[in-house]
Formats: sequence, C-alpha cells, structure tokens
Amino acid sequence: MIPSKVYSLHKCKKILRHVYTRYRKKKNLLSDIQKKRFENILMSLQTSIVKKNKKAATRAAKNLESLSDTYLKKSAFEQVVDLFLSLLFAIFVAILVRQMWFEPMIIPTGSMRPTLKEKDMLVMSKTDFAINVPLQLKHFYFDPKLLNRGSIVQFSAKNLDIAEPNYLYFFLFPGKKQLVKRLVGKPGDILYFYGGRIYGIDQHGNEITELYASPWFKDIEHIPFIRFDGKIVIPKNYSKDFYSPVIFYQMNEPIAMLNINPMGQIEKELIYEHSSIFTKDSQIKNYYDIFGLNNFAMSRMLSEEEVKKYSNASLENVDKASLYLELTHHPTLKDAKIIRDEFGRLRPALSYSTSIIPLDEDSLQKIFASIYTARFCVKNGYAYRYGSKFMDVKNLPKLENVKNGCYEIQDGIASSVNFLGMTKKLSKGHPLNQYSIKLTKTLYNLGIEFSNYYNPFRKNQQIVPSRYAYFRDKDFYLMGHLIFKQKNPTLMNFLHREYQKQQAAIDQYKAFEDLGPPFDQNGKLNKTLIIKYGVKVPDKMYLVLGDNHSNSADSRDFGFVPEDNLKGSVNFIFWPPSKRLGKPFQPPFDKITFPKMVIWSTAFVIALISIIVIRIRTKKPLKF
Repeated sequence: MIPSKVYSLHKCKKILRHVYTRYRKKKNLLSDIQKKRFENILMSLQTSIVKKNKKAATRAAKNLESLSDTYLKKSAFEQVVDLFLSLLFAIFVAILVRQMWFEPMIIPTGSMRPTLKEKDMLVMSKTDFAINVPLQLKHFYFDPKLLNRGSIVQFSAKNLDIAEPNYLYFFLFPGKKQLVKRLVGKPGDILYFYGGRIYGIDQHGNEITELYASPWFKDIEHIPFIRFDGKIVIPKNYSKDFYSPVIFYQMNEPIAMLNINPMGQIEKELIYEHSSIFTKDSQIKNYYDIFGLNNFAMSRMLSEEEVKKYSNASLENVDKASLYLELTHHPTLKDAKIIRDEFGRLRPALSYSTSIIPLDEDSLQKIFASIYTARFCVKNGYAYRYGSKFMDVKNLPKLENVKNGCYEIQDGIASSVNFLGMTKKLSKGHPLNQYSIKLTKTLYNLGIEFSNYYNPFRKNQQIVPSRYAYFRDKDFYLMGHLIFKQKNPTLMNFLHREYQKQQAAIDQYKAFEDLGPPFDQNGKLNKTLIIKYGVKVPDKMYLVLGDNHSNSADSRDFGFVPEDNLKGSVNFIFWPPSKRLGKPFQPPFDKITFPKMVIWSTAFVIALISIIVIRIRTKKPLKF
C-alpha cells in the first residue's frame, strides 16, 4: 500500500485560507449541517497548524479539499470572472513594472549591429535617468545630467515621423513601438562629422571630447546622412507629366528647395534658415557644407563597361583594373538636373561630382576582408534580407554554392545564424569566405539592401547602395577600415586627377579630398567652424543614431527625439550566449540615482507591506 503524501504546513495554510475565503462567500447556500461540518474541519485544521502537527493538518486539509470540490465548486461564470480579474490585475502590475521599473525586449532589426543584433533579448532599465508616467509621454521626474552621450536609450515612436509606429501590447492594447538607438547629441550640442567620427561643442561652448576619444564613439563609424538628398518631399498632387518642386530634408528638417519656373528654368534655394537645427551664426553657402557632407562620398563598384555606360565619371588617365570604385560626392544645388526618378516623377535633382578609383587585387582583398552585410537568408541560391519575404528572384542577388539558411558577415568574417539568433563562424573554406572579384562586388553593392534594384541600370541613377567613403588623417576608408594609406600610389594618382579636374572646371567640379578634422593650427577644436556648419540639437531634444548607420532609420531620418519620448536604457543582454552577454557597449550609468532610489524603495515597501498583511491574515483566528 502506497502511503499518502503528507502536506507541508505552508501548503496546509494555503488550503485553509483558500477554503475559508470560499466558505464565507458561499455559506448562505449551504445547509446547517454542511456549515457545521465545514467549520469543525476548518477549526481542526487551524489548531493542527498552530501545534505544527503535519499529519493531523494533512488529514484536515484533504477533507477540506474534498468538501470544497463537492459544495464550493465555482460555476463557469465565476471561473470566467476570476480569470478576467486575475488577468486584469496581472496586466496592471505588468504595465506598471514595464513602464516604471524594467522591461524585457527583443531586438527586431539590425540597426544597432554589431552592438545589438536581431533576436537579442535585453533587460531595459526605466530608472537610470527618469521616473516615467505609465502609458503617457511624460515624466514624474527627469534628470538630463544622468544621461550620457554614448548611452543606448529606449524611446517611444509616438509623434515621430516613423512608418508604422503602432504596436499591440499583450496582443490587446494599442500602443507605440519602442525603439533603441545610441544617444549622441544632447540639447544645445552643435555637432560636425568628419572621417567617420563626430566633433562638437555643448550648449556652454565646451568641447565634447568623448565624441571622438571615448571607445563608445571611437570604435563606431558615424555617417551624417542616409542619402545625400535625404528625405524628398513632393506635393501630393504632382503629375508624372509635369515638373514638380522638391524640398530636401536632412535630420527631418527642410534644407533646400528646387523648383521649375514657368520659363522652364530651375530655381534653387537653401532654406536652412527655416530649420531649427542651425545657429544664428551658420554660414552655409553650399548644400555640401551642411554637417560636413563634403567629407563623405557614396560609393559603388563598377566594371569598366558599367563605368562607360552608367557613370558620369571618365576613365581618362585612370589605370586599367578589374573593378573601379565610383565615388559620388559634393551634392550641390548648382547645375541641378531634371530627372525622372524611380517613381516615374519628373523633377529637379541635386548635382554631384563623380570620381573613379581603380581597384587592384590588393585593394579588392582588403575590401573583401572588411565587408559587413545586413543579416540575410539564402534560399535556392538567392539571397534576401532577413525579416523580408522571399519573393521575385529577378530582384534578388545570386550567391552560388551557399546552402539554404541565414547568415551575416562582419569585418569580412561570415557566420551562420540559427532560428534562436545564435551565430557560428563559418569555416575558411565556406563559399562566403572564399574571395573572388565577383563575390566582392556582389557583397559590396548589394550586401545591405539585397536587391538587384541597387545594381547600376541607368545614368544619373538616384538609387545607390548604402556604402560610404571618407578620408581620415590623409588615409582613405571604406566600411570603417583603412583601404589606402596616404602614400599609396593609387591614392596619390587619384588625388592628382581630382586636383586637375577641379582646376580645369573651376567652380563646376569639387575634388574629393581630405579637408582635415575641424581643428585649428594649434591642434585645438575649431569652434568657429563647428558653429558655422554643424547641426544644433534643439532644446529638450536628443540626437540618436544607430551603430549600424547603413541599416538604421534614426535621427538622420525621423529627426530629433523629444525629451518626453525617452523611456529607458539597455541594462543587460541575456540572450543569445556570446561574448556580448552582459552589460552592453556603453558608458555605465550611475548606480545610485534619485529615480532608482524612488522606484526600488517603493517596490521594497510594497513587497514588505504585502508580506506583513499576508502574515497577519494567516495568524488571525477564523471567524464564522
């Protein structure tokens, strides 16, 4: 015979309180005999618990359970009501905790790679710099001094110019998406971009040294734009058969306008005075002066035939090579052109200077060793971007001999990605790690967007891949890696051709060269230059950028984030298992702050009161 299980005293107490509560609610439906039986067993169970007699308490508890199942059983309606109230209470507590204390989060996109990757699971702290008002874009308390440049912050998409900002919490309650980016600029900061880095002064005119000296920025490449023409705004009632005016936005602020007058002439105007992101001392004369745009170029790889057919650059005096790097730079309103864009709209467009660098075997191998891509999947030999659907293969790049699956490439190293988001480095013999001119070109031109639409298909093409080039200290960089040192013959010949073209064209061509960091002759930050050309962060606004600039919609797209939208920060990465597990790559927050003290002490007091109330209720004698 199997001995019956003896309950713990703790379990007996729970049964006592539960049945006692149910009995008081239902006793009016019971007969006098049934009431007497319940009360006798309840008193017996309480006495046994006080005397710590487990066997006697177990017998009484089991009798109570049997009686309760017979006479106190909940109706279907009661069960539904209890379930609803329990869910409502759980959701209420969850909302308070998630809005004011901490919140789990899963990263959906690669905008913060390699710091945060797709399917990373995080714990978000809501107490590092503020005390949030639940379900509102407000703070009970906010201290901007607790926010560090370089911190990875969480903010609401509400009232931001973001496509599809809506989200359902718990699959029931409508809300707004929560985004995660790195905080770069605070209110009053004036920032300038050069060499993949950021330079600036704060609202008091002091140099912000951490922007280029601290590891949070020094090891991350920063580009001040997504496309040179930024966000293009065209009247909704445009006609494909008539010219349409165009307004160009950068940082989601109007910068310039092109229009066609009745005489068929292009009218051009810099309208940055209408933006809130420049100082009264700004002296911008050309579109490319903004933020330091003239320090950067957009690039793509072309064959000799493609240069002749699709590029505005010439191969004259350029050494013969397997591939050529086309650089598009110095966007300007001067010599604006009429084009029919990718949407079939006939409109004026910016004019650019275009250059060509021949790529020999050594430089191609350096580029291949520096390649990074968006996360992508391969199906039947065709690659498509992770998170998108496998659709028309005509628009997808082909990757030969690559098995079906998901992959990513960072700094030239390819890894496979499983369904849990865990990565594994591929062997050197894997097709994605095997250098070839064809693969290098495919990954460079299409490795971000993974669409053949970004291949060259016509002259004056506006759609180009998200690949950027720049100089830093006279050296030439692509994808954050040094490709040509300043004394490299290829680079020296390139600069010689650039200066010749600029001299011959006078004002019509601008050489792509190293203009140098914004320092004066004494090696100190040139604050006058920063004020003239930099972007100013408006009051109570913050500039946020994704670490993966080529694959990030950030302040360059939707503009500055209002103070009220800031809700928390990344505190811990707990999945997947990797070297990134633990604290994220960011400056540490203060361990003791007013918001932390308030929220943690409040949680402790509530927990303590709850425990005391439960213990008092448990020790109270039963009353019938």
